[in-house]
Amino acid sequence: MHPIPRASALDDLRSRIRRELETLAYPTPAWVEPVAAPDGTVALDCAVIGAGQYGLTLGAGLRRERVERIGIFDVAEPGREGPWVTFARMSMLRTPKTLTGPDLGLPSLSFRAWWEAQHGADGWAAMFRIPRTSWMDYLNFYREALDLPVTNGWRLASLEPVEGSQLLRLGFETVAEPRTVFARSCVLATGAAGFSIPEWMAQAVPADRVYHANHAFDPAVLRGMRVGVLGAGASGFDTAVAALAAGARSADLCFRRPALPLTNPRRWMENAGYLAHYVDLPDARKWAMMHRLLSIGQGPPKPTYDAAMATPGFALHPATPWDSICWSGSEILVEGGGRRFAFDAVVAATGMRVDLAERPEMAAIAAEAALWSDRYAPPPEEANPALGRFPYLDRLGAFTEREAGRAPWLSRVLTITRGATLSLGPVSASNSGMKYTAPRLIEGVKRCLFLDQEAATWREFIGGDHTELPREAVA
Repeated sequence: MHPIPRASALDDLRSRIRRELETLAYPTPAWVEPVAAPDGTVALDCAVIGAGQYGLTLGAGLRRERVERIGIFDVAEPGREGPWVTFARMSMLRTPKTLTGPDLGLPSLSFRAWWEAQHGADGWAAMFRIPRTSWMDYLNFYREALDLPVTNGWRLASLEPVEGSQLLRLGFETVAEPRTVFARSCVLATGAAGFSIPEWMAQAVPADRVYHANHAFDPAVLRGMRVGVLGAGASGFDTAVAALAAGARSADLCFRRPALPLTNPRRWMENAGYLAHYVDLPDARKWAMMHRLLSIGQGPPKPTYDAAMATPGFALHPATPWDSICWSGSEILVEGGGRRFAFDAVVAATGMRVDLAERPEMAAIAAEAALWSDRYAPPPEEANPALGRFPYLDRLGAFTEREAGRAPWLSRVLTITRGATLSLGPVSASNSGMKYTAPRLIEGVKRCLFLDQEAATWREFIGGDHTELPREAVA
């Protein structure tokens, strides 16, 4: 038997997807009333910011629920949304290959169906974890097969309410000119935004000698260099391995803890109870769980650790914080933990910082949105200013008011980023939590739109013609 050519197999898969969508289309009636925008256009029912895995899934899910006037906006060029072919450097995803979520319950829309269409069931069985670039290829297929309305090259610059209406005004920077979009709701699905080089490091080292592990740069710039990496998370290990593969002379990975964390409770969290109902926990338990996770830390997955330790030139330095760093004029001198290093370049793998006040496009939200520090005071042993800066979201992912009645428009803005994880769950923003989190966000958008037209829905119920039996049936 000859294998089915790839193009033909994917065409067959597209047909199955359309068939499954048709089969599960109930209920089909359109229900969202159009709303005029100040510029004379019809406002979007929902603007989704970010066309990565979450943005695409939310767009697909909203359309299935007959929220049809949507727009998905991303600053990246087509095919480069998200981290997968930009700054992600691992060879495979860190999550189990069996995860689902983007499929929204449609078997033919799953990664497994896409993979088996090209490699067969044996190819799926032989795979350990999903190759990183294959995940991007799948997302590209997903976008194309569903014909999702993505606009690339648009960066969100501002988001604010339109006074006297139920609309949001979104300002975008584009290559051509600034643009304005009006929408009734908005979901911020920008994923891994908020990574920055620590100021103390950026000020001490020339700009061409300091990098962040979660920024896009070509590891080839590190060829022949002695590289210092600060941080023991997966991205730090991945960057060190990528640097050595690109020809770096050495890669020393330093971190503050006395030893690498050996456990990863996030894998334990991947069960139907936890993923679905973390949002129902009391605030004190949510805070305690996140505080405990941060205290434990998270080392790299075992395949990542094994790859690093097997790579010549890699060295691991626990109990080595960087107490001082300076540029000598020819090299970077670092001291910490009783050790001294001389590097040609350094990489910050220090994670991301959640702070709405540091994002210019979020200024209107930051001025009015409640943070966890506004809603919950932890016991002294769990004090954590970083967690206090996380936005305090409702159970469907919407921002809430710091002061009741001042900014009701915040209920129209939902978010699924790192900042959402204290409110929605530690793995809610990753693909392993999408199966439960994406439908919740979709419900949040629908709730907003439905309640907007409550009066009109009542008038239609009272005054509409709902005749089902023929008139002669009452004779």
